[in-house]
Amino acid sequence: MDNDLGSFLVFRELTVRGLYPALERLGGVIQERLPAHWRRDTLKERENTRMFGDKSLLVFERDGSSGLPASGVAMLIDGEKAEVVNIVPLEKSQLSAKEYNAVLVELTRTAIEPAAVALGLKCELTDDLKPFTAWVSPEAGDALRRFSILANHGTGSSHPLDRERWFAFLLCCHRDRCELDTDMLQRWLMEQGDWSFERASDLAIEYEFGRGLLKFAERNA
Repeated sequence: MDNDLGSFLVFRELTVRGLYPALERLGGVIQERLPAHWRRDTLKERENTRMFGDKSLLVFERDGSSGLPASGVAMLIDGEKAEVVNIVPLEKSQLSAKEYNAVLVELTRTAIEPAAVALGLKCELTDDLKPFTAWVSPEAGDALRRFSILANHGTGSSHPLDRERWFAFLLCCHRDRCELDTDMLQRWLMEQGDWSFERASDLAIEYEFGRGLLKFAERNA
């Protein structure tokens, strides 16, 4: 099933878990293990203290080298969990998912993971690929694939038979509480279904409207 629907490159997530006394020391222990092209920005941490209340912010930055752009990594410590909440470019407008993941993996492997081991903490890094069935139920995935294979890719869901198959997909998503958003649906249509950007965009808009209408109808039934 997953192979039929494909897998997608996603932003990886890093979480460090353990007792707070050890997590409180995490920033300093990571700092001790940073490679030469990385540094800790304690000034930014202090400047943003009020924004996060009783949570602790850690900020690390790398220069542009080894084929990766200059980037800043923000970690937030909340109770017995620390997680990377954002990675931002310092010299360009945005990072690709591949660049984001590469920066995260580099910092994790060289400093965060060794620091976690030293403190007796558990480090969890998610995969960079996620199957489409992470966002849709098997039934909804089958309905989407059926629509995509049989529909006229030039007219989208306008033909009566195509519309019925499209509505079946929407109902499956609604019934199964699928977490599919418009961006991921559009990616699937273009990358797996071979739809044009224009038609995939139109269907994504229809999807958002349809899911919203079904939720409204359910609340007001």
